[in-house]
Amino acid sequence: MLYGSVAGAIGAAIWLGPLRDVTRLNAAASIPWWAELIACYAASLFHVHVRVSRFGSQLSLTEIPVAMGLFLVDPHVLLGCYAGGVLAAHWTRRGFDPAKDYANVMIDVAFVAVTVLVFTAIGPDSHDPLAGRSILALAAAMLAGSCVFAPVAANISTYLHHGALRRSDLVRSLLFQTGATATNTCVGIVGLLFMVDRPLLAVALLPPVGLVALGQLAAGESQRRADRMEFLYRTTELLHSSKHLDEQAGELLTVMAGMFGVSRTELVLMPEARGPALRFVSTRDGQAEVASAELTYAEQETLNLLRSERVLSVAASNGASPVSLLLAERDAGFGTVISLRGRERPQGMLLLLDPLHGHVRPTVQERNLLLTVAGQISVALENGQLAGAIQAMTAEKDELQRRALYDPLTKIANRSLFIDTVGVALSKLAASRRPLAVLFIDIDGFKEVNDTYGHACGDQVLAAVAARLRAEIRKVDMVARLGGDEFGVLLKGLRNADDAHVAAQRIVHTLRRPMHSGDRLVHVGGSVGVALVEDPMTVPTAEEMLRRADMAMYLAKRQGKDRYVVFDPSARETVIAAPVEQPEAARA
Repeated sequence: MLYGSVAGAIGAAIWLGPLRDVTRLNAAASIPWWAELIACYAASLFHVHVRVSRFGSQLSLTEIPVAMGLFLVDPHVLLGCYAGGVLAAHWTRRGFDPAKDYANVMIDVAFVAVTVLVFTAIGPDSHDPLAGRSILALAAAMLAGSCVFAPVAANISTYLHHGALRRSDLVRSLLFQTGATATNTCVGIVGLLFMVDRPLLAVALLPPVGLVALGQLAAGESQRRADRMEFLYRTTELLHSSKHLDEQAGELLTVMAGMFGVSRTELVLMPEARGPALRFVSTRDGQAEVASAELTYAEQETLNLLRSERVLSVAASNGASPVSLLLAERDAGFGTVISLRGRERPQGMLLLLDPLHGHVRPTVQERNLLLTVAGQISVALENGQLAGAIQAMTAEKDELQRRALYDPLTKIANRSLFIDTVGVALSKLAASRRPLAVLFIDIDGFKEVNDTYGHACGDQVLAAVAARLRAEIRKVDMVARLGGDEFGVLLKGLRNADDAHVAAQRIVHTLRRPMHSGDRLVHVGGSVGVALVEDPMTVPTAEEMLRRADMAMYLAKRQGKDRYVVFDPSARETVIAAPVEQPEAARA
């Protein structure tokens, strides 16, 4: 958008400055504005994508009406006809796209301004459009506009969008554009010759121009056919490669995005009849972002629709259909969904989101190509080529999740999972109407064990403590290692507050018993703080519950360790500052 605005500002400055009073040459021939507009529109429709090795360029006939229009229409009329004709051709091919349409119009204004400026600066023969000076002015103008301005504008746009600009690409685009401009300018000169000397013979240009247009269409179709074959070869190679699944999926989705001209692609796979689906989303670097989660309602309903329809193309604004909801979940305006069918069950779907050229449905050839690729993926899944990789990735993700939520030494929950679980339990207190308690446990004498016997012995003690804590709680409760020698316990669904006292007392007693570490007995203890909540109207946050239990644990330390203390919210300040007492179990 910014680049288009800059180009438009440059073009506007030229038109309002040196070209403000420019007029048409006093040539013997002229054409009406509508004829120039139709010529610009028709020439913009015919273009061909030429590729040499991995470099490609778009060549069109739009310079022919510009070359003739420099002599036959007013420059300001030429500007309007060219911008309007090209814009109408864009709408015909891809529909409305306000951002791209604005940028294209601004660049067209600058292109015609540069061309007309050079043409009038050299000064063609006003009475003889075919004089040497006129042809020189035309050639210089077309070279300046098409062979200098256009390649530079295209490469700057590439640099702004992709962040990379190679000298070889600039040279190739310049050579391609120079050849196309020279050809189109020569055709324009021939057309001008007919218009000046023999206007009726201009009809003789229609067959060769039509033949060129047909040749471009045939060449374009041939190139598209070659692209489709290369695409199929690439997808087959990827599906049979030994790369990691996320690399396979990332490269496949990236190739599909380029082939079908979409901004995003996604692959949703269901490796088993039941269980979470895997979602692979393409990224710019050829990798795939992977997520594992249950199917949403929109995804389930879309899969049901795909039982009868293999390909669905829908806009997100198209009512409340499942596919529209599916697109809305992904913040996409338009998308195409392709079914992945197995012999016994649906295996997932492919998603092509936000086409680069507007809300354009796949052509018949593209639809068949999508079905072929979907069939390749389905066969690979049926034959187990991807199933093992999917299972391995699922196991790997489960292991990573386990490591993120569980302590590797003691094999119990870590602080993050503990706080999340306490938060969920607190949110259900109003419905259960059953008391809930959080215990904060600090191991007494653990530093001395570490200093005397070493960290290996300390690790054995921590593992033994975790095992004893798990033995003292119910299956519905949770024990976690909060860090270092600190542990947490969540007691849910208690009958009354006394249950928390009983559990805390049992934990104190079990931690007093000696622990085996190799051939030695190790003696430690435990200071336990208890935070209890019974009233659903005064439920604190999970962090506040843990903080209260922590405060109570420190009070147990001050009172002589090897005991438990229950936190009293109504006496928070006074209890913490109270004199230390020595009962086996104290309430604060």
